[in-house]
Amino acid sequence: MKKLIPVTLVVCLFLLSASAMPVFATEVPHEPTNVNITVVMPDPPKQAEEPAPEPEPAVPTIEPITMFPIDVTEVRDGGNWQIIRTYSLLPDESPLDIPQGSFERSGWTFTLTDIIRRESSNAETREHTETITLDTATNDLAQILALLNNTMDYRSDDGFVGILALDVSSIKVETAGTRTTSHTMTVTREYPHLSNTDTGLVPKTVTDRGTTYTLAGVDWRVGNYVTVDYERIPEYYTAVASYTATGSRTAVTGYITTATYTGSLGRLSQGTTTYVAFFLGEEIRTPLEMITPTPTPTPEPTPEPAIPPCEEKPVEPDDEPEIIPEDEPAEASESKDGTGIPLAALLLVIPFTALVTGGAYYMITKKKGATNHEKTDNPAAHPDDDGGSRSSRDGG
Repeated sequence: MKKLIPVTLVVCLFLLSASAMPVFATEVPHEPTNVNITVVMPDPPKQAEEPAPEPEPAVPTIEPITMFPIDVTEVRDGGNWQIIRTYSLLPDESPLDIPQGSFERSGWTFTLTDIIRRESSNAETREHTETITLDTATNDLAQILALLNNTMDYRSDDGFVGILALDVSSIKVETAGTRTTSHTMTVTREYPHLSNTDTGLVPKTVTDRGTTYTLAGVDWRVGNYVTVDYERIPEYYTAVASYTATGSRTAVTGYITTATYTGSLGRLSQGTTTYVAFFLGEEIRTPLEMITPTPTPTPEPTPEPAIPPCEEKPVEPDDEPEIIPEDEPAEASESKDGTGIPLAALLLVIPFTALVTGGAYYMITKKKGATNHEKTDNPAAHPDDDGGSRSSRDGG
């Protein structure tokens, strides 16, 4: 019973101090302070520098295609791979439109190395007939052929050239024009066996081919001589009469000869220009990457069931909430812990509690020592122990 008294006293003192702490905290006024508290935060630990990432291989730029090849050839020679593209350009197209950027195919990168230009021409032919005209003074074919050439060189206005040959069957001769002229026509008639040279014996007009001729003159000739009285006398006379008439005739002034030359003509014109682009391939090699093993994730603990919140007790009229004075500095309210007790009150209560606990422990220890001493000094309280002890001493 005597041991319970000090313990009860210590517990009562502890409860009394605990109950007095809020009262003490409310009664102690907070004085404003001008002390500035500087909080030095430690620098965060430096993280290990990560190695610089390796530069990624350049991705070839894909250019828009503005011209398509007419032929694509692939050449593989050992470990080399070459792609040859052929482009056909018209005169109005520019070689700058040929795609020259790098491209990828089947794990290879192809880069332009050379471009070769090749020009071509177009040959055009057609049949042509050329007709010439010339004036001739005669219509004799032999004389006309002597004036014409067997072949002729020809060039057209649109650039066709060639050699044409004469077509003899095409030669035609036409009269260029006529001229009518008048002239004197003469016919002669003989009248023999006339007895004398009398003009009356000769006709005054004659008709020849529908034209009437008029006597123009008579020429007498002796036909034969006879001898009469030793004289030679003409036996008869012959009259040679000349008759004239005025006539007209139409004369050709010239001839127009036409001849045809035929043959094939040709022309060379600019065709298409061909460009051959050579692309050399290089195999894409991906560098090996170090694979870091992934740590096994630690299983998360099973969350404990949530404790339902306590119902808030309604505030009674007597239990008024603590009112903090308006002039209380901000440091005082911030120095309270979760219980709402100021830091200064805690600094006073903790030493007080430690002192009371130490005093109680000292009293209990002292009381226990005194009790043990009384038992040791009282021989009647332990007869067996005394006798034993005494016997031991006497025996010894």
